[in-house]
Formats: sequence, structure tokens, C-alpha cells
Amino acid sequence: MDEDQEKTLQEYQEDETTEEKIINEEYKTWKKNAPFLYDMMLSTALEWPTLTTQWFPDVQDDPEKPYSTHRLLLGTHTSSEAQNYLQIAHVQLPKPITPDIADYDEDREEIGGYGASASKKPRVEVKFNIVQKIDHKGEVNKARYMPQNPNMIATMCPDHKVRIWDRTKHSSIPSGVVNPQMELVGHSKEGFGLSWSPHEHGHLATGSEDMTVRLWDITRFTKGDRALQPTRTYTHHSAIVNDVQHHPLHGALIGTVSDDLTLQIIDTRQSSTTSSTSQGSGHQDAINAISFNPASEYILATGSADKSIGIWDLRNLKYKLHALEGHQDSVTSLAWHPFQEAILGSSSADRRIVFWDLSRVGEEQTPEDAEDGPPELLFMHGGHTNRIAEFSWNLNDPWTLCSAAEDNLIQVWKVANAIVGKDIEDIPVEELEQ
Repeated sequence: MDEDQEKTLQEYQEDETTEEKIINEEYKTWKKNAPFLYDMMLSTALEWPTLTTQWFPDVQDDPEKPYSTHRLLLGTHTSSEAQNYLQIAHVQLPKPITPDIADYDEDREEIGGYGASASKKPRVEVKFNIVQKIDHKGEVNKARYMPQNPNMIATMCPDHKVRIWDRTKHSSIPSGVVNPQMELVGHSKEGFGLSWSPHEHGHLATGSEDMTVRLWDITRFTKGDRALQPTRTYTHHSAIVNDVQHHPLHGALIGTVSDDLTLQIIDTRQSSTTSSTSQGSGHQDAINAISFNPASEYILATGSADKSIGIWDLRNLKYKLHALEGHQDSVTSLAWHPFQEAILGSSSADRRIVFWDLSRVGEEQTPEDAEDGPPELLFMHGGHTNRIAEFSWNLNDPWTLCSAAEDNLIQVWKVANAIVGKDIEDIPVEELEQ
């Protein structure tokens, strides 16, 4: 090895060490402030990291108990030859009480736990328990339940296939045999874009590294042939398709985003599969994520490797309505708050999850406030020390999220009511849309 190479390697190692020190310092600061930032925090290590997480829509609520039981959909991303699983977890969340800062357990990184609390109030433990493991072929790139029947789950697999699982047809303990209910065959490369239609039972869309978007209808499945072909294949993108989403209010519209720097909208009522009905470009790097606002039919968001989030009006994609800037690295996933129309969540390779409040766009700031970010930056979650794979809003407990990172850590957390509990105004989308 010559001197230049040696120096480069040494510099690389020094940079890595410096970054680790910075991450550790940031984490210590976050941990110190955590009691003031969260009403609830559970941090638990999985046996293997998950690339995907989604809260199921149901909740078990026993009036006699101080907690409710929620379900989480997870996968695994194992190393070497270790078996992968599609997993379902039960999470017991304490029913709303007024938390006390004195209840924060620093060693366990939890608010809530066993026994008497420092504030002398009885405490409810936040419990996380995997209740079902289903053998899966390769890591689970993404898993999503069917809205019309949450027992039906689709997974994106590294062997290019999409597999459909009926949870009720599998035991809670893995059998050692990979046995999906059906396989969707058509993609020639793996992918991460997956979206069930909220309008039509059994319909889903997938996006892949093979640059295509494919539509499927699992109601066409027959027992004689476990492999199902796509009903339609779209070739409107010229690079990897990173994400797809059905419009929550318009049954025929599907949004797709790609490494080709475009956001495109497919209208399934039109016959062409080589072009989209509308297209937007305004990012400087690959677009990784798309999210339609569930409460405002024309508003959508895109997250990009250029570190920014674009807010768009579906009726005119020539220009972004607004750009949200605050992440320090590629934006990897997006999801609007299920109940607060103005709130958008985003995660990034910078190890942060950010809540944005679009009702604050354009508010005046003092120079001091501006140093902390734009006025619409509402909250930043800094509990992960590794890249975040995905996060999910809980549909039954407002402001409760689950976030999964690539270092095996999964966190279930709820931001302090003191931070987000103020009356957040409804999104001024009508103003934005002008």
C-alpha cells in the first residue's frame, strides 16, 4: 500500500471515529432532555433489525386495565444464512395519564415501568412482545396489510417477488417452511414501493428497481396456480421506482416517485402504460418517498435525497408549493399525521424523525429561533443512533409513533402534550393552493 492510500485509509478511520463521537454526544444530549420531550418512550432491541414497520388499525381496550393493546407489523433483515420472518408484535400502551418528569427511567430509556415511581404514582409498564413469526424468504423489504382485511399482508422480497400472506393460516411459531398464500410474479428486480388500494379490495401497486410500476388484483387468484401475473405494467419512469401510493380519496390515481427525479401521477382509467397523466420535477436528487395528505385531496409531499421535502398541489405539478428544509441527509420516508391535517412526519438518513406543521409556514421568526430551523419545524426525534428504516403513526393513539432503525432498535414514543397539544390550526391548504 503506498503512502497516499495509507493516508486516505487513516483519514477515513479518523472521520469515522469523529462521526461516532458526534453521534454519541448528540445521543447523550437527547437522553438528558428526553423526560421533557416525551410522555412515553419505549426503546427495545430486536433480535434482527426490521426494514419495515406499520401499526395495525385495531386496538384491544379492556376498561378494567390501565393499558390498551396495539399490534405492529414488522419484518427481519438477518445476516448470512439466518432465517427471516414476517412478524407481528403486541404493544401494551398505558392509557393517557399526566406523566411526571420524575417517572423517567434513564437506564431503561422509558417513561413508565415497574413498581412505585419517583412521583409516587402507580406506573404502567410499556410492554413489547412478538406474538407471531412467519417464515419468510429473504429479508422483508416492506410489509403492508390490506386495509379491507388486515389479516392479509403483502411483502416485497429480495428475489423480485411480492408475496401475500394470510396471517390466520400460519401458526404463532414458525414451521421452518416458507409457505405464502400466493406469489405475485413480474418484477425482474427487487423493490420497496408497495401500496394497497384503499378503494378496491385486493388491489395493490408495487414499484421496483426494474423501473416499472405494476398493478395486481389478488381476487383473480386461483388455487391451481399460486403465481399471479400483474394486471398492468407501467414503464413511465426511466430509473428505479422508489415509492408508490394510491390516492386516499381518488380511486383511479396512483402517485409514483423515482431516481429519475420525477413525481408522476398515473390515472388507471387511461389506457396508456408508457406515460403518466401528470408529472412534477423540482428536486435535485432522487425522490425516495411520496405521501398524499389523507384530509386534503390536492396536497401531497415528496421526500428526496437532496435532503428536502416538496409540498405539491396535484392540480399543478409544474412548481412545488413549498420546500421543507431541515434534514441533514437524504429523506427516506414520509407520512402525514392521521388526524392533524397540517402535520407531516419525515425520516432521514440523518437518524432523525421530524414533525412539520404546515400551518406555521411563513411565520416570522427571531434570528435566534431561525437558528433552530424554519418556523414549520415542530419537533425533532433524536433517539436513534443509526439510520432509520421506517416509522409509523399509531391510528388509535394520536401522536404515538413506532420507529425502527438499522441497528436493531425499535422505539415506541409519544411526544409530550406540552409540545404538540396546543390547538394546532387546521392546515391552511386553501391559502397554499392559491
